[in-house]
Amino acid sequence: MDFLYLDHMVKDAEYFDRQKRTWLSQQHLSLDEKFRILDALYEEARLFGHFDESDLLLGLEDDVCVAAMLNANVSNPPC
Repeated sequence: MDFLYLDHMVKDAEYFDRQKRTWLSQQHLSLDEKFRILDALYEEARLFGHFDESDLLLGLEDDVCVAAMLNANVSNPPC
């Protein structure tokens, strides 16, 4: 089943969401399979120029700040 439909193409969004949740709940991937998918997606993004190898730490501070906000009380952000 392909779930790449645009919202305006789906006539019954609730039915679609139920089907999507059912399908996703039936997909059981091992940790190794999940990491292989992650590696493949990373490699594809790198090939499209989304990760510049010249400065791998660029933007790390922003990522750490976002992670801290997600794991902390958002009403009192750490940065």
